[in-house]
Amino acid sequence: MFNLKCKFLDFTSKSSILSSILLLALFSWASFWVYTHITIDTTEKAVAAQFQQRLLYRFDSALKAMDQRTAEIEYQAGTLARQLVTTSTQEQQLNLLQQALEWSSDLAGVDVFANWPAKQASHSLYSAGPLSGSITTAPSSPAWLQQLPNSFNDPITAGNPWWTPVHRHPISNDPVITLVQPILSAQGQLTGLISLDWKVEAILQLAAEAETTPGTLVWLSDSNNYQLARSYQDQRQNYAQDVMRKAQTQTPQAVFVTDFEFQSLEVDQYPVTLYYSRSQNGLKFSVAIPQVDLDTPLTALKDSSRTYLFALTAVLLVLTLLGLFSLVPTLRNMRLSDRDKLTGLPNRLCLLQDLERESAVSLILINLDRFREVNSLFGDDCGDLILREVALRLQSFMSSDENKGGRLYRVSGDEFALSLPRRRPELVQVQMEQILGCVRQTPIFWQNHEIGLSATVGAAVPWIEAPKEHSLYIHAREALREARTKGLHCRVYDGSEPLEQEFEHNQKWAGKLRDALNAEGLVAWFQPILNNTTGRIDKYECLVRMLDSNGEVVSPGKFLGVAGKLRLEGHITRVMVEKCFARFADSPMQFSINLSYSDLQQKELTDFILQRLDETGVGPRVIFELLESANIENYDQVRSFVDEVKQRGCRIAIDDFGTGYSNFEHLLQLKVDFIKIDGSLIRNLDKDPNSRRVARGIVGLARSMKIETVAEYVHSPAIQMEVLRLGISFSQGELIGMPAPELLVRVPKELTKLSYSGRNQARNTMRV
Repeated sequence: MFNLKCKFLDFTSKSSILSSILLLALFSWASFWVYTHITIDTTEKAVAAQFQQRLLYRFDSALKAMDQRTAEIEYQAGTLARQLVTTSTQEQQLNLLQQALEWSSDLAGVDVFANWPAKQASHSLYSAGPLSGSITTAPSSPAWLQQLPNSFNDPITAGNPWWTPVHRHPISNDPVITLVQPILSAQGQLTGLISLDWKVEAILQLAAEAETTPGTLVWLSDSNNYQLARSYQDQRQNYAQDVMRKAQTQTPQAVFVTDFEFQSLEVDQYPVTLYYSRSQNGLKFSVAIPQVDLDTPLTALKDSSRTYLFALTAVLLVLTLLGLFSLVPTLRNMRLSDRDKLTGLPNRLCLLQDLERESAVSLILINLDRFREVNSLFGDDCGDLILREVALRLQSFMSSDENKGGRLYRVSGDEFALSLPRRRPELVQVQMEQILGCVRQTPIFWQNHEIGLSATVGAAVPWIEAPKEHSLYIHAREALREARTKGLHCRVYDGSEPLEQEFEHNQKWAGKLRDALNAEGLVAWFQPILNNTTGRIDKYECLVRMLDSNGEVVSPGKFLGVAGKLRLEGHITRVMVEKCFARFADSPMQFSINLSYSDLQQKELTDFILQRLDETGVGPRVIFELLESANIENYDQVRSFVDEVKQRGCRIAIDDFGTGYSNFEHLLQLKVDFIKIDGSLIRNLDKDPNSRRVARGIVGLARSMKIETVAEYVHSPAIQMEVLRLGISFSQGELIGMPAPELLVRVPKELTKLSYSGRNQARNTMRV
């Protein structure tokens, strides 16, 4: 009996131990199975997001390439239209058209309609090959003449170009779209048309950049819903027509597409994802990617994961341990995909994903001041040390009790982000001050060099009526940008100043600026400069103004910032050179024109300036003012331009001297003739001793280098007297004269008295 009981207990004990082992192994496998599924799901999402980002990048690149070429053709047409107005003979006009075809292999032809209303082309050229052209003498009357928009009959919009729908070229019978550019007389009257035929085949070659996967379809649709695509010779020919027909019925026509859009299509149980947007030439650009191609990057990952989990079922505990060991590299790779390698912090991708999940937080961006300069001066190792040290200081700040629940990120080279619990703007302001103190607390030492740290901080806090589509990250970056622009250490954006107003402002003035460039709405105004030695006006600074549709004058402060963002400064400079050279062609007066560093980087613009100097011969009276605040990186390029214009008699001035850190380098590197002392120093000369000291130092430096000086912002007699005491050569400002469309003919006697000559005359009178 006792033996039976012992055997039973032994069996029970063994069964219990075996059951425990099995349960433990089963529990371990189940836990790991769940954990593995979660990990794989997260990895799949990250891979899918990266693949989606690559698709959108290729789509955007192709669309930008088409829009860029569209802009080039529009510019080429506008240039031809202006040249045709000034060209007198038919042979010269034909040469211009033939050059346009030879330089642009993607153009099929060009027509000129010398009369308005246009009925037949007076000149027609077409391209027979990539590098050859033939002249057609037979008159041409294309079908699109009957489709011209009513805007051509409106004096206000008559100068705007128009893109036709797709049509067949009359010579090659190839599909083309045509840019119709009005030809305006010097009085702005519509006198004819010029048209450039752009080969659709060339457009499709640019669009092919969006083909990301082997099954991607790319096609174009015009305003008549006519579709054009490449001839596919692979598996895509089996479903291309079906997909395009389905898209034609379920998407709007090109004229109704206003922005980038995407949607899913089910074509005979063959799902695709369709992306489409409208290009600047009026064509709808469509890209369809089969769902099979979108799933391809994840298929191998899913298959390997499924096999891996089935293998774990066969060998419970052993494969569980081996599985954990083999999963370590996968976890490490997943961590690296959203981690910064240098600091180990989550990166920008992780931040954006976190904000998508939870946007009810206070987001603070910290941008290190002068980091690029320090990195360039001491090297990458020093820069890495600074970044790691700043990360440690910010982690110390995040460890306090009030910041628990927050997260620290490194979003770019010298920029960090803090996601903190939601607080009121005034409390966030206090936190930003604490962050600045944390960053600045002690300098960093690198190879016996002491490097002080500083930062600019921008923050955004969510507000009640914030639209869901607006990103907290965008508003935080806007706050950071505004802080840098205004010279602030920190700035909080809380929704009280809608960001949309700035976007609307930019769009409004971008449109007005383009209209002004097309309709010659930019004019030159002239501000007189007093010669303090003679008491006479012998120089003028030429300043740009815009005339709006009502004829009212618009100051440059409203559109120059937008011009910089649109890369249109070169166009404005070209207009000013043309108008000012013509205005002073028969005048003995000297005149100055402002040039930025970006202007000097455009070889086409500098060649144009040199050409106009040679044609007009006004070089000895021209002064080019280089903006002092420009950060010149390529002095060889600038010196080459300076040498060229000085050979033609021009002189060089440094504008706004005293406002930046690079001005003395300008004096050393460039052959400067004038220094224009910035108004921030001049406006308080009669009240601020420090301003007088700085101005006196600049004048002394200029004299030692035999450079003449100009005082800007001279707005009162008291300021002018201080200018004379300092020995400044010239004066400019409200007291002398504000910018005006005409030159100042007579100098008031009161103004003459406020010069060295006037003061000498007054002394001689008193002696008599």
